[in-house]
Parts: sequence; structure tokens; C-alpha cells
Amino acid sequence: MQRLVLSELSVSGDTETSTGLAQVQRAVQASQRCLVITGAGISVSSGIPDFRSPTGLFHQLKQKYPSSVTNGRDLFDATLFHDASMVNVFYSFMGELRTLIDRATCTPTHAFIKRLDEHGKLLRCYTQNIDSLEKRVGLETAFVQDEDAVDSTDSASKRRKQTMDKKFTRAVQLHGDLDTLICTICHTKCPFSHKLALEFREGTPPPCPRCKEIEVIRGIVGKRSQTTGVLRPDIVLYNEMHPQGELIGSLNEYDLKRRPDLLIVIGTSLKIPGIKRMIREMSRCVHDSAQRTQRAGAGKVIFINRDEPPRGWDDVFDYFIEGDADHAVNLLPIHRDK
Repeated sequence: MQRLVLSELSVSGDTETSTGLAQVQRAVQASQRCLVITGAGISVSSGIPDFRSPTGLFHQLKQKYPSSVTNGRDLFDATLFHDASMVNVFYSFMGELRTLIDRATCTPTHAFIKRLDEHGKLLRCYTQNIDSLEKRVGLETAFVQDEDAVDSTDSASKRRKQTMDKKFTRAVQLHGDLDTLICTICHTKCPFSHKLALEFREGTPPPCPRCKEIEVIRGIVGKRSQTTGVLRPDIVLYNEMHPQGELIGSLNEYDLKRRPDLLIVIGTSLKIPGIKRMIREMSRCVHDSAQRTQRAGAGKVIFINRDEPPRGWDDVFDYFIEGDADHAVNLLPIHRDK
């Protein structure tokens, strides 16, 4: 793995960093089938803190709620729902985070990924982020096409609608998103509106409107009451299974069969086991593709992050670009200048 430190990049002269950067640029320009994996680091410049840095969310949570939170990660663990005080902190924090996301803007890194897609180079982006900035920049995050977008009078369209197009999803949200809330009982979903964000910030779980409606109807017809659900963010916490995990696995398998020739990993601490496995698997596939192609620079794996990777990644990444993600991608033209 070659380390390229952006702060050491020479304005002129043939330095090791500038030579390495030229090789990375060739890899991006030569690529025809690129995979991208992103973490919280790509959204920091939008105003959303990352998780594990000294100024990240985990540290902020410990400072803000010292009596409730000993480890910021605990607030993203499904076991928190067994502790009433942690539930209050969780809802309050999610309301604040929703407000931050509403104010956020897409970053140059999001725009870079979108350009890869527009130029036909992007196989898919897999993001750990729950801010939905990928959707805002124009990358499709839904798994299936909206039925309203298909002409229901066309029988051929009906058949297509029932068969999933594995190329349709451009960005897979591995941990869900904060655009949507879901009921803990009936699983009805609704938008995470500004009004609901204000309720969340009070620390109290809002009741599910669908459950309340059903309860009223049961009362009218003389049936006994049932447990009603509350709304929670439609995100995947630690110790939870992704409800679309099987589908995500099939997309991942499909992408590997398409023989990706470039993998770019941006803004992640490489701490989550599932992400680590995904990156290693994709890296092997990309390196294998280098054996099959004659294109100069193809078959490379690039890691862009402020902090260096932990031990054990030297054989996974070909290049580690140390520095700001936005700065790095601005140095990576999609195509060669004519």
C-alpha cells in the first residue's frame, strides 16, 4: 500500500506523492466498473459530524449526556431500548441529528460519486451513512422502482415491475436512513418530518398514528384494546439485522460477478466487521480483474481518509490517500483531458 499525504503534495516537481497521485488518477480514468464504499467522513464538510474522531458524535454524546452515556456507541445499540433513560437520550439525539441533516448540503465527494454514475463508470455505491445525501445528489437509493412510475395498463410493464432490476439501485444505504420513521408494532412507515423531529427532541417516542387509528376503530366496534406502537427511526442499530439484508447480499454478489475494476473506499474508520468483510471481498475481486484486463492502471483499490487504516490492510489497499475527502476527489478527474 502506497501512502499519499495530500498536505505534502508538491505544487511543482516530480515528488513521490505527485507520482503516486498520477497513478491513482490513471486508475480512475481507466476504470469502467467502479465500486464505492463510503462512511461518515464524506459528510463532515456538510455540517454532520463523523462518529469516532476526537470531535465526532460518540465523543459529543459522552460530553452531553455524561450520566447516561459512557460510550457513544451504546446509543446506537439496539439494547438501548431496554433502558428508559437511554431511550429518552436516543430520541432527543435523533431529533437533533434530523435537524442537522435538514440543514446539510451535498459535498464535493457526493458530487464526485454522482459524476462517476453519470459517466457510466459506477457499478454501485454502498454507504454506511444515514443522512441520505446520496439520494439528495441524485443517486437512486430505492430497491425497486416506484409502482406509480410504471404504466399499470401496460402488461409488459407489469411483468417488469415484478422482476427486480439489480442495476436500478445506485446507492445502497447499509444502515437505513433518517428520512423515514417506522412503527415498532405494525411497521407502518412515515416521513421524519420537522414536526416529528421536534417531538423527538423532547425525548419521548411519538405514538404510531396508524396504531392509534386502529385502536379507535376497535373501541367503536367493542373490541378490547391492543398494544400500540411508537415511531422510531428506520435505521439499523448495532445488534440488529438489516430488514433488507438478503436483498443487499444479492446486490453485492451481483456486483462482484460484474468484475469491478476499481474500488474506492472513502471516509470510514474500518471498524465495523460487516464493512471490513465487504471491502476485503471486493478488493480481492478488483485485484483479480487486474489479471484479466490490459487497460493501464486498472484493478486498483484506493482508500481516502484523514486517519490511516489499522494494521492488516496493506494487502487490501493499493493506495492510501491521507487527507480531506473533498480535496482528494477534486484531484481525481473522471476522464483524461483531450
